[in-house]
Amino acid sequence: MEVVMYDRRLDAVIAAAQTGSFARAGRRLHISTPAVVKQVNTFEKEHGLTLFERSRSGVTPTKAGQEFVEDEQMIVRQCEEILRRAQRRGATNSASVRLGVSMLRPGCRILDLWQRDAGKHTDIRLELVSMPDDSEAINDIIAHLGEDIDLISTAFDAGYWDGACNTLALDSEPLCVAVPRDHALARRARLTLDDLEGTRIRILKRHRGANDTVRDLLEHHSAIELIDIDHYDLDTFNDCAESGDLLISKPMWAGVHPQLVNVAVDWPEPIVMHYGLLYPTDPSPAIRTFVTRINELALSVRNPRPYMTKPKTPQSTLREKSRERAAL
Repeated sequence: MEVVMYDRRLDAVIAAAQTGSFARAGRRLHISTPAVVKQVNTFEKEHGLTLFERSRSGVTPTKAGQEFVEDEQMIVRQCEEILRRAQRRGATNSASVRLGVSMLRPGCRILDLWQRDAGKHTDIRLELVSMPDDSEAINDIIAHLGEDIDLISTAFDAGYWDGACNTLALDSEPLCVAVPRDHALARRARLTLDDLEGTRIRILKRHRGANDTVRDLLEHHSAIELIDIDHYDLDTFNDCAESGDLLISKPMWAGVHPQLVNVAVDWPEPIVMHYGLLYPTDPSPAIRTFVTRINELALSVRNPRPYMTKPKTPQSTLREKSRERAAL
């Protein structure tokens, strides 16, 4: 029996509609811009459609194109879920748990924890799934956890994702600043708010949580210029490296950009986000088992068993005293 899945060119169509650019769609899909253009053009020509209005500033879906993309996204998810169910039925005695990874959410801490349990949970197979970093795509992935991706490891504010997904806090993530390597402040171990005067700092627009607390503190220093950003992606880090601007950052992003270095800040009050997992509100048994075990492993790392020494015998005590007298 032949199984016909959706046309893979639709990935380019959907990405172009969501990003408004063939170039950005290519970066999301990890293919070249000409490849995206070719896929979209051949799809339109083959089916007699005009899905986009092209201009020098980018692409905009036509009315028909917007409706087409909305309908197609639902079909794509259904096709992928059908395929995954078939693959799981054919798998041998192990359930897969899919961890979404990206440049800003690499999942290294989760992988390190799971490695400590290597071989002990042969009934669970951890799979890594590449995902983009733009906010629109991430929000869509989180809204549909359990479909394409089961888990995301990231920093988050308490309560921010209530209603959208479950969260598991494993560690703390104190906010810091990313500084261009050729900036004088990059050589400092820690910074105060006074040290930041005279700088331009890029920070998220007001949302909620720790980011807003940082903004409130920085706004009290008129010599600090705040530059609003909508989200974090590689372009944000590139812009800071080129312009010399500082960027509100997190320890989990250390090493994301070779020209930026994270520097801790002595905030007047603790400003910390949680680091951990986002997972579905109705997790499968495999996801639930994985989350429970990761939490246990994280607790064991934070609270290791105390080192136990053998009780001293009277003979060993005498030997120690003899050695002490000999050393005098």
